[in-house]
Amino acid sequence: MQNDIEPVIEVRGLSKRVKDATGELTILDQIDLSIAKGSSVAIVGASGSGKSTLLGLLAGLDSASEGSVRLLGKELTTLDEDQRAALRSGAVGFVFQSFQLMPHLTALENVMLPLELRAEMPHDQIAQRARSLLEQVGLSQRTGHYPKLLSGGEQQRVALARAFVTHPAVLFADEPTGSLDAGTGYAIIDLMFEMNSRNGATLVLVTHDAELAERCDATVTIEAGRLVNGLSV
Repeated sequence: MQNDIEPVIEVRGLSKRVKDATGELTILDQIDLSIAKGSSVAIVGASGSGKSTLLGLLAGLDSASEGSVRLLGKELTTLDEDQRAALRSGAVGFVFQSFQLMPHLTALENVMLPLELRAEMPHDQIAQRARSLLEQVGLSQRTGHYPKLLSGGEQQRVALARAFVTHPAVLFADEPTGSLDAGTGYAIIDLMFEMNSRNGATLVLVTHDAELAERCDATVTIEAGRLVNGLSV
């Protein structure tokens, strides 16, 4: 789908190289892509192909060796780590395979955390928004439970609520169902797409699940660090 508005994510000549015992290893090589506002894109490829590295670069979690990454109009390669973190805090949500919940915080406190770190709202408003998100994911009766007392599916629901509590412009998801059984995974994916549609965010996800990838507007295939299909959505 073509869009005359500036892309939410635009990448040109993106490469990532690291040093190893044999010299220099190229993880990503000259990646070009453009992703429009409100679209959904799946990044697929074999294990070790570089897809999670690409996701990390798009989100500003890692630095490129070469090339340009523009996220929400900001050139990430010109920002320092603190500036990239500030951009993520204000406009980006994450869902990880391992949930990444804080074990010493309750479900409610985990969802409240991103807003509390921003310190832009009163505590009671933050709690109210977090409770609303937990209700949306079906966990209104589990707000006081710690992660260890929640099932894997429940933990991922908390992670979804946390990702959307800031109303992000972009949601990055890395194998969001990788730690779940098939039935629970499908339920989580349905919920993620439903919430993403409701919030109008741009969705970029890494997956090995072909059925999940087909639900997205477009698919990016990575093989040995190279993009094997062009993308402009």
